[in-house]
Order: sequence, then structure tokens, then C-alpha cells
Amino acid sequence: MNASHTKAVADTTFSGKSAAVACEDDERNLAYVVYGLLFVSPFSLGITALIGAALAYIKKHDCTSYIQTHFRYQIKHFWAVFALWGIATFIAVICTVVLTWTLANLIWSQYDISDWRRIDLDLSDLDISSIPVSTILGVSSGYVISALLTVLATVWILIASVNGVLRLNHHKPIGKRFRTA
Repeated sequence: MNASHTKAVADTTFSGKSAAVACEDDERNLAYVVYGLLFVSPFSLGITALIGAALAYIKKHDCTSYIQTHFRYQIKHFWAVFALWGIATFIAVICTVVLTWTLANLIWSQYDISDWRRIDLDLSDLDISSIPVSTILGVSSGYVISALLTVLATVWILIASVNGVLRLNHHKPIGKRFRTA
């Protein structure tokens, strides 16, 4: 007998619950914890989402009840949001590299930077008219797309977490196969 089984058996003598019900309550509480970790993930740079997904992966095969559908739902939404955040970050990094490269080339072309120790730049007379309009539009639209993807991913994980908690409160499974349940 393992310690968790012994604890569940010991709890049944005081609470009147069977070991199976006690185990289901523990799994259900863990599902609540994972939903909470997913919910706060936009405010913790996704670190709590990684922890929540790891917990869901660990427990998804151990459950035999409707709670297994919740762990699968959490994993599915973690990966969808992770992909959106990854794409948004990639776009923002590319835009930052292009912008930095463009500004560095602009400064090098307009100032004599032969000795970097004696650089005295007065950026007030920097002529930015030589920056191509396509670069300005590309970088700015890239940042806008990145921001929109980040907002979409944030709203997605918040709604998915609340939806999951509501279904879990009513002891209902979640997912496409269980829409009518």
C-alpha cells in the first residue's frame, strides 16, 4: 500500500467517504490548481502555464473519471496559447532586429564613426527620410500583429480557464465530444 492510499483509507473513517470519492476529490482539486496556474500565466510570463501543463501531463493518464477530459483540455489550450505567444514573440524579435539594423545603418551613413571612443552624436539633425517606407510600414505592422496575437492568446487562456472551472464545478466533462453533456 502506498501513502496516498493509506491516507485515503484513513480519511474515509472520519469523513464517511469512500477511497474512490476521496481520490476523485484530490484529482478535481488538482484540476482547479492547474486552471488557476493557467489563469495567472499571462501575468507571470507563462511560467505558471508550464507548471500547470506539466501537472496535467503527469495526471492525465491516472484519472479514470471525467476529470481526465479537463487535464486534456488544459494541455490542448496550453499548446495553442504557447504557439500564439511563440509566434508573437518571433514577430516582435524580427521587427526589433530590422529596426535596430535600419537605425544603425542610418547613423553610420550620416555620421563619421571612425573612432568609436569619440562619438558625439546629435540625433536631432538625423535625417530619417532615407528610411524606406516599406521598412517603416513592415516594422510597425509587425509590432501591431505581435501585440494582437499576444492579446488573443491572453484572452484565450483566460476564457478557457474560466470555462473549464465552470464545467468542473458542475462535475461535467469538457471538450468537443462532451458539448451536449
